[in-house]
Amino acid sequence: MKNPKAKGTKSEYKVRDLFEKKGWFVVRSTGSFSPVDLVCIKKKKVILVQIKSSSKKVLYQKETVPNRIEGIRTILVVDFGRYGLKVTKSKKKIKVSDGIKLEEFLESLEEKCSGPVA
Repeated sequence: MKNPKAKGTKSEYKVRDLFEKKGWFVVRSTGSFSPVDLVCIKKKKVILVQIKSSSKKVLYQKETVPNRIEGIRTILVVDFGRYGLKVTKSKKKIKVSDGIKLEEFLESLEEKCSGPVA
């Protein structure tokens, strides 16, 4: 895929679909001026998601993603193509071996969200 914007959009849809499959309500922020790509909501929990993509085993970021925006948790998901989707800490150089698979991250959230809602 030669168009980087289309590649990023495809990655956003992949991540959105995985969150929705786990029962999250997801709003996609279109355009490149927002600090996050997805807003995910489930059982009074809100997670802001920034998505990056790379067909290589390393992603170099110009700017890091903050851990929180307005007090709401922000995560970085990197789509490494055939190497999978990874949730990782934001830093200048991210390797495919960093972080955990998005599916594992969502499973851990599922365990946290399954308790009683106050």
